[in-house]
Amino acid sequence: MQKNTIFYDSYERHRKVGSLIKSSTSILDVGGQLNALAQFCDSPNIVVANLKGSEETSDVTIKGKKLPFPKDKFDVVCSIDVLEHIPKSNRKSFIDDLIRVSKNRVILSFPIGTTEHINYENKMHKWLKNKDFNIEYLKEHIKLGLPQKSELEKILKGRNYKIFYSGDIKINEWLFKLFIFDPKVKFVRKGVYFSKLFFNYITNPLLYLLLATKDYSKSVNRAYLVINKK
Repeated sequence: MQKNTIFYDSYERHRKVGSLIKSSTSILDVGGQLNALAQFCDSPNIVVANLKGSEETSDVTIKGKKLPFPKDKFDVVCSIDVLEHIPKSNRKSFIDDLIRVSKNRVILSFPIGTTEHINYENKMHKWLKNKDFNIEYLKEHIKLGLPQKSELEKILKGRNYKIFYSGDIKINEWLFKLFIFDPKVKFVRKGVYFSKLFFNYITNPLLYLLLATKDYSKSVNRAYLVINKK
């Protein structure tokens, strides 16, 4: 699918991570999708790795607890919206392993666990349940807990890192409800689908300009963590 027509949430995180990668570098995308990040950066050398049994197609399968690569193997290692699906007790070891196989930089994105964001996800879970929607990733967010600023500061103590923020919970809620709107009438459904693609094509670049760079507040949606090894 053309990159400007994808759902804004996915568009933003891949574009933002892509903007933090220098061109012509070797990249490992842990937990990613084939050809997703490649649409937003110039590197011809992107390796996608996923756990065995993942629904995503991968270049490399991760069979154990550690990434199957030697130290300093890739110039940049990315993990886009994976950290929130890892138990809190394992998040430090996961980040440490990303750092191990990176030569220069590690980049992670994840929904940030502000009080407002946590309340929003609990509200959305109840709303979806009442409508008989089963959103597995949202259930896992609630079960494991979204990464919080204080948690990250503890994990990253002594590291050379920066955290950037983006989004707005209220806008995110509106976009999400639009995203899942799916009438069951065949011809109407097809029209809605193509209308969504057109809407995304028009609004994604505009929303990115407005939302992709924010100061930390209780209403931000996502964090981008950049860890430099040098």
